[in-house]
Amino acid sequence: MQITRGWPRSFEDFSRPLRLALPALVLGGCLTGPAAAALPPAMLPAVNPEKSLTGWMMAATVMMERGDVSAANLALSHALPLAPHNLQLQHDALRYAAMAGKQAEAVRLANALPDHDVGSDIGTLILAQDAFARQDWAEMRRILTRSPHHGPLVAIAAPTLMAWSLAAEGHADKALNLLGEAAAQPATRRLYLLHAAMIAESLPNPQLAGQLYHRTGNASGDPLTLQILYAQLYGSWLERHGPHKEASDAIAALGVTSPLASLVIGPIQQSLPHLKSPSPALGGAVLNLQIALMITDVIQQDGIPRDPAIIALQQAIFLDPGLTIARIFLADTFREANQISSGLTELDGIPPSDPLAALAAQERINLALRSGDLEQEADALHRALALRPDNPEFLIQLAEVEDQRGNHTQAIDLYTRALKASPPRKEILWPILLGCAMAAEESGNWPMVQDDMKHALELAPDQPEVLNFVGYANIEHDADQAQALAMLKKAVDLQPTDASIQDSYAWALLKYRADIKTALPILVQAAEHAPSDAEIGYHLGVAYWYLGRHTEAQDQWNQSLDDNPQPQDRALLMQALQNGGPHLAAFEQKQ
Repeated sequence: MQITRGWPRSFEDFSRPLRLALPALVLGGCLTGPAAAALPPAMLPAVNPEKSLTGWMMAATVMMERGDVSAANLALSHALPLAPHNLQLQHDALRYAAMAGKQAEAVRLANALPDHDVGSDIGTLILAQDAFARQDWAEMRRILTRSPHHGPLVAIAAPTLMAWSLAAEGHADKALNLLGEAAAQPATRRLYLLHAAMIAESLPNPQLAGQLYHRTGNASGDPLTLQILYAQLYGSWLERHGPHKEASDAIAALGVTSPLASLVIGPIQQSLPHLKSPSPALGGAVLNLQIALMITDVIQQDGIPRDPAIIALQQAIFLDPGLTIARIFLADTFREANQISSGLTELDGIPPSDPLAALAAQERINLALRSGDLEQEADALHRALALRPDNPEFLIQLAEVEDQRGNHTQAIDLYTRALKASPPRKEILWPILLGCAMAAEESGNWPMVQDDMKHALELAPDQPEVLNFVGYANIEHDADQAQALAMLKKAVDLQPTDASIQDSYAWALLKYRADIKTALPILVQAAEHAPSDAEIGYHLGVAYWYLGRHTEAQDQWNQSLDDNPQPQDRALLMQALQNGGPHLAAFEQKQ
């Protein structure tokens, strides 16, 4: 019997696409592919490989595939001197440096681009924002106006950067007029309105800021990243200028559209009195976060590289390292690009005291899950539980991991804690009971298995997963076999194409009734649905054996040994191969 791990979540998966509800009409031209859109395989030169342009470019490609952006950037830094006039390589080196968060190196590479390449979108944006960070407004304006033709990234960013510079020079009215003109385009209206609201906070009359925040609003289709950003900005303004309850309610509203926000609602509410009025640095960081969200929207639609989104988020963190939501989004973007180590490193910069620390902990879990490393998963979950010791979701996930690691007693303890911490709702409790029963079964505690199975069955008598586990466990322990077979038949009727349920039912037919005629076609179908499942392969081999097709049975068992069987399945396969087949009492009684 195969049990699917991963229980119904009490909140949405943070890995869902994070995108801004703004059309991608402005982003098409800037998104060139990475340096080496698939470099052809080549032999490294036999002499002085440090001088091999092909070798360094291959190294950069391999490092990016492994998720090590910094190593890829280092490789390209070695490649560039070997071809200093290669414009594509210059662009690639700039992009990798910016993706690695190497601001000084990215600025140097952007400044080194030839004069005829002043329209380089990423280069211009990095240079303009570097001047923005230094509050060198004259230099920033020179960079943004040196070419009449902007790339799409600069076209979006320029009005906001200009507006913040005007506001910093004491011309908030001119800044708002500039943003008002830019907001005339529906595609980017809310982007510019948010910055207008932030700048309007510096005016003597606070009501205009409130009106602009209202016009910006949180739309139901907005990703969690944007909802949290807006709630923090608007909530902190309400805390400074309105009743405290309104500010608290603005944060609490996050839980209506995103259950995941329950991790951070309380900490954000507590942080509101300590949040300061928006600064130009925060404004620039928010702009980059918005750009990254727009790019992500295009990525989801067209499958383009994530490089520009990573660069925009690195720029956000460069301008305001305290914009935690940008760090979490960057880690999530690294995860989607399979750059696990880079994502984990980014999250290391978020202290446990941060209001969004629990959200960062969930993202660390997502990264660890993508890595497939059980040790890393356990570490991420322990960190999460240090922040939220009674969070049932974290407890359940760690219980699953510990069970897979063979720590069944720990898994049982964690499931027990999760039961106590969970709301008393049937749809939440029965999966926890089932998980606990699985761990108890692995540990050999049959009385506990029976107790948990009984409770799970009481709560979910028509759930195929419950019927499957209870029925199969009873068949294996020779307990209530007639009732167990009936349960498994019901599970098959409810979920007829599930390979694990098909396998359980067919095995019960063999073990309890010796009914090969009914069981064999079901096992064949289960094996077709899950061809690499060693347990199903063992059961199918048993059916072949008792049909007298011994060679096919042995071939099936040998094949299953190559399918990474669990220890108990491996033991059964070896016994069948070495001891002259299986020995099922139902068949031997017939003989």
